[in-house]
Amino acid sequence: MIRQPTRPRAAFAWWNAALRDPRTPRHDGEPQAGYFKRRVVKGGPWVPLRIRLVQAIDPVTRELTEPEYHVAEQDGASFDPCPIWTHCRPISAQEYQDLIERKSALPLMAATHAAVDLSQTPIRPGA
Repeated sequence: MIRQPTRPRAAFAWWNAALRDPRTPRHDGEPQAGYFKRRVVKGGPWVPLRIRLVQAIDPVTRELTEPEYHVAEQDGASFDPCPIWTHCRPISAQEYQDLIERKSALPLMAATHAAVDLSQTPIRPGA
């Protein structure tokens, strides 16, 4: 049986729909490719997360050589997105980049495993 790889537009279809309508249904254990944010701990800062579709494609036939699967990438680490999938919020690619930049510019945002009390340490919007 010939297995054609999922096209990029189809791989990001759920994410595009969720950006337009946050009520887009999601199913536990079925992550989708796109850009997201999540909190690692309650009250912690938003952390940028990317989920991508991994495809092993034969260079000659352009067919899949093994099943496709999703991988989450956060803070330089790759892992299975299934356990955290339902806790991720879809964001635009620009917001994803902004979160990465903010994290490198503000030490408070880099401490992803610590809650942030904004009444003690306020952060200006866009800072």
